Amino acid sequence: MSNEASCCNTTATRVRCYYPASMLALLLLAGCQARLDLSGVQAQQSQAIQRADLLQAAAQHKGMIVTVGAMGVVITSEDGGTSWQRTTIVEKPFFMDVSVCPAGDFYAIDNVDGLWSRQSGSSWSSRPLPEGTEPQALTCDDSGTLWVIGGFGTILSSADAGSNWDAYSLDEDVYLTTVQFVDAAHGFVTGEFGTVLYTGDHGSSWQRAQDLPDSFYSQAAHFIDASTGWVVGLNGTIWHTSDGAQTWRQENNGNSAPLYGIATVGDAIVAVGDNATVLYRRRGDPSWSKLESSVSTRTYLRAIVGLGGDQFTAAGGGVLFTAAVPQT
Repeated sequence: MSNEASCCNTTATRVRCYYPASMLALLLLAGCQARLDLSGVQAQQSQAIQRADLLQAAAQHKGMIVTVGAMGVVITSEDGGTSWQRTTIVEKPFFMDVSVCPAGDFYAIDNVDGLWSRQSGSSWSSRPLPEGTEPQALTCDDSGTLWVIGGFGTILSSADAGSNWDAYSLDEDVYLTTVQFVDAAHGFVTGEFGTVLYTGDHGSSWQRAQDLPDSFYSQAAHFIDASTGWVVGLNGTIWHTSDGAQTWRQENNGNSAPLYGIATVGDAIVAVGDNATVLYRRRGDPSWSKLESSVSTRTYLRAIVGLGGDQFTAAGGGVLFTAAVPQT
């Protein structure tokens, strides 16, 4: 299996983009060099970011925001995005995703089967995931159970902070790429070849839902309840379901740039992606709008978290900022 790095103006079809080891080394050295020009947008750009940072994911809990990326970079705000502190993990893991449990403990996964944790007031520590997981994403549900998904249709769960794992597999050569629980019972997983799975019993069993059309490879998914969700990916495509992933409808948005992240921000759904694209759709609106700014076409955004109200934090290639969804 080839190594992986974040998508920067690429048409690769694997999630997070796959590269030979030699190309990965060059990419990590060069990064996505362009910066985001936020003129005309009410936003605050973090000074903790460095030009070559490849930020992958973010999570927040009661004003604490944790953003992670390649080379062990962790950028943290304890005041809801007003100020930021930069940390680099000595082992320099390539962080793939980060999530937070209800108690406020943060967890991250790296691309070599490592689970990292940070409890309040402590530094980051790691323990191995089951060998061969090839982790792609993780989440922590309302009960504090960790869920990690990865290669070969693997779904892992741990109720004891990663000491022990229960495993489920599709036994298919398919990468699973997103996982989310919307309440104590209902969860959704998406992946390669349009794969969509759901559970209504807290992961005791998983069923196939309706595949996304055209073997769509999801880059990110976001459900607001057991019925309603959106999936985004390459070519700017946004798929929407209102019946628990039994049917899908494409939502036009006038955008052709790949989309890599999606989240709730106040009463809006916001998607981010290549070319520093930020799209938003307030609930009840018939279509998506673009958050206008002067941007470099070489800058990507992958991570997004809502901060309460209309505020959000977004991050990607050499950029991390807070901004607001425009008022209607």
